Amino acid sequence: MEATAVWTHPLMYVEVSPESDFTVAATHCEELAASALESEHMSTQYALYKRLHECLTRLQPTLMDPIPENQIAQFTVSTLPRTRPAMDTETDLLCEYCLALSHLLSGNPLSLSVEETLQGLLYELTCFMADTMLAPRWLSTPLGLQPIT
Repeated sequence: MEATAVWTHPLMYVEVSPESDFTVAATHCEELAASALESEHMSTQYALYKRLHECLTRLQPTLMDPIPENQIAQFTVSTLPRTRPAMDTETDLLCEYCLALSHLLSGNPLSLSVEETLQGLLYELTCFMADTMLAPRWLSTPLGLQPIT
């Protein structure tokens, strides 16, 4: 009798606890979304999405917490960034995302193409969230720290 192959992924073993730094959690979410999108093995893909869900669930309650004093320097720059985090998605792909979500929300079963479109949307949203969370917040000026608005 042949043994069933067990697919594993190194990100399955990275622990994000409630005490984890939000920058670590955001980066981990982005890595999980990318790995799940790239995975060709369905069981591994589903397991990665489950881990992403767990990580997002742990991250969500902390999103409105102030940045700890010991991390302010990490979010401070001396010149304004040229760009801000953005979801730079072409309109045809945005329309596909909207169609997939409306298909799902109208109670229709998911086809493989709709599922793949939603996986792409989840990846883009997760990257946008992580980029936004990790973006600079303060500008260092001669008058002190100024918030970047």
